[in-house]
Amino acid sequence: MHIESNLSVEASKKTWRRLFIGILGLQAILELGVGATLLFNLPLALESGFNIPYSSELDVLGIALGLYLLLLTALLVISMIWTNKGNYAGITIGILAGIFLLSFGVAASVNAGDAQPMLIS
Repeated sequence: MHIESNLSVEASKKTWRRLFIGILGLQAILELGVGATLLFNLPLALESGFNIPYSSELDVLGIALGLYLLLLTALLVISMIWTNKGNYAGITIGILAGIFLLSFGVAASVNAGDAQPMLIS
């Protein structure tokens, strides 16, 4: 009976680990897409994604935000790799990245008075 219980717990941990890695992977793909768009096609990102008129003065902002999102993507990928190897540091990094993204989305939504920033983060 005790062996069956341990097998059930291990199967449950494996399922939750795979679900966590899947969510991190989806978020990493989204962050990579938005970051690449900000870096390589800022006018499109601003005008179609955020309804902000483009001006050349915003180029530095696009570079900074694009690189920030690529760094965040790298952290999410590292978290996925470490979580897959059973390293608890990967889970910690993934949870912290999620808390950061959620707090950024909530703060941006409250500041803008619109729910769109929550969808992006």
